[in-house]
Amino acid sequence: MGRRPRIHFSGALYHVISRGNQRQSIFKDASDYARFQLILREAQERYSFKLYAYVLMPNHVHLLVEVKHHPLSKVMQSLLYRFTRYYNKRHRKIGHLFQGRYRAILCEKESYLLELIRYLHLNPVRAKLVRDPKQYRWSSHGNYLTGEDGGGIALEEVLSSWSKRRAEAVRRYRDFVLEGLGEGHRQDYYEVKEQRYLGDQEFIERVEREEEVAEAPTAVKITVAEVMEGVCRQWKKEPGDIIGKGRGREGSRLRAVAAYVGREVGGLRLKEMGRYLGRDIATLSLSLRRLEERMREQGDLKRKVEQLCTELRKGRRRQYQITKA
Repeated sequence: MGRRPRIHFSGALYHVISRGNQRQSIFKDASDYARFQLILREAQERYSFKLYAYVLMPNHVHLLVEVKHHPLSKVMQSLLYRFTRYYNKRHRKIGHLFQGRYRAILCEKESYLLELIRYLHLNPVRAKLVRDPKQYRWSSHGNYLTGEDGGGIALEEVLSSWSKRRAEAVRRYRDFVLEGLGEGHRQDYYEVKEQRYLGDQEFIERVEREEEVAEAPTAVKITVAEVMEGVCRQWKKEPGDIIGKGRGREGSRLRAVAAYVGREVGGLRLKEMGRYLGRDIATLSLSLRRLEERMREQGDLKRKVEQLCTELRKGRRRQYQITKA
């Protein structure tokens, strides 16, 4: 039976597995692992996906990714191509580094998110590389243990499911992971339905029904200046209240709104937004994550931002990406 096309919709959660070609090692030393982490972070800034967990094993990679407007295929094509190019140049190799098509399992988030985070983080223990997952450097487990997002991990959403107090949430997360130490390989996480689903029948029917009737909004042609004009109009501000340094907490929040709207409406990159707004990517990225947290908590703010996105999409032409046939 041939492979079915990948499903894409905003909010789709994938467990992605990519293995070395013929099971060969894809990381030779710490520099290789660190470079993959860097490329993964840059891909996240470019394609605006949520990264819940990752683990880099000697000959394969696991990612737990939630996509938005950009399909997973774009993310993985960029990620694997850039790392292969780096690896072959550094180690004087040629040809394929990764094995054929990566595997992407579309997962029911409500039922499997926490379980999969634990399962991924315990992979080095099952492989007998370490006895305790905290000893393994090349996964997102350390981010969760510190409670500090130094690598773009969606900590807030995950840890808040245990407690609003960060220290308590970290403690309960750690206990949750350690409770799984006795588990071996979970074949049920790989025995998917219709070659792609991890979830119950209701989940599968809901996804396929929504896929038939709705598509995620596509990027439209819009400039940073037009985004800023919309933000100023919606919040009744002047550009000078937002652009540049030293504009206070309100200015920081509205710069994050501009970055969010530019990304969602026009697929504008943080680097481009940062140049216009007078902020570096790291600062803008942090403000953006804080804004997304507030939008989850504050319905009025979310509605106001989404209303602006809808208004800016109206009457604009779709932005098509040119690729090689």
